[in-house]
Amino acid sequence: MTIDNMGNEFDQALLKILREGRRIMDKNGEVQQVEASAADLQVIRQRLKDCGVTSVPTQGSPIANIVEQMSKTGFKLHDLDDSDDAATA
Repeated sequence: MTIDNMGNEFDQALLKILREGRRIMDKNGEVQQVEASAADLQVIRQRLKDCGVTSVPTQGSPIANIVEQMSKTGFKLHDLDDSDDAATA
């Protein structure tokens, strides 16, 4: 597996969590479907920031799908000005 493949697999996993939530086991041993947690959203937000996502990425890419899904949930990405870059914003 290459670094690019690992990145794409990670992005796909994040997108699945964002769209479908997580499956957890409750204290009675029953499997429950829950929405993405605040921690999940923080990981997704940091991934977008680390990838330098500051505008609409290439359509159809896993990152573009994450950005689209995040906007549907009302999550706003930080706008960068000319003095900022993705690593320092």
